[in-house]
Amino acid sequence: MRVLNGIAVATLAVAALTLGSTATIAQDRDHCGNHTIHVRPGDDGSVELTYKGGSGDEVRVCPGDTVSWVLTGSDRTFFVDFFNGAPFAGAKRRGNNSRLEITIDADSGSYNYDVGWDGEAGMDPVIIVD
Repeated sequence: MRVLNGIAVATLAVAALTLGSTATIAQDRDHCGNHTIHVRPGDDGSVELTYKGGSGDEVRVCPGDTVSWVLTGSDRTFFVDFFNGAPFAGAKRRGNNSRLEITIDADSGSYNYDVGWDGEAGMDPVIIVD
C-alpha cells in the first residue's frame, strides 16, 4: 500500500509541475502581438507616451510583432530615433505626423530610442524584445 501511495503522490507532483510550467510559458508570451503606443503632448508640451492605459516608457515585444506609434491630440510631426541599432531593418530614425509602424526583426535585448517633436529634444523609452 505504501508503494501505491508513493506512486500516487509522485504522479500528482509531476502533474502539478507540468500544469504549472505550461501556465508560466503561456504567461511569458502574453505580451506578443500588435502594440500601439500613443504619442501625445504632455501638459508642458513635451512628448508623453501611453501604452495599454499606462506608461509607454517600456514596452515588451516578441520577434515578428508590429509596433505602432500613433499621434493623438496634436498635428505636429514626431520622430522615433533608435540608439545603437534598431529592432527592425532599415533606417534607425523615422518621422511622421500621424502614425509610424515597424515590425520587430531583432534578437532579444533592450533597444533604447528617442521620441519627440521634430526640432526638439525628446525622451528615452525602451523596446524590450523577448
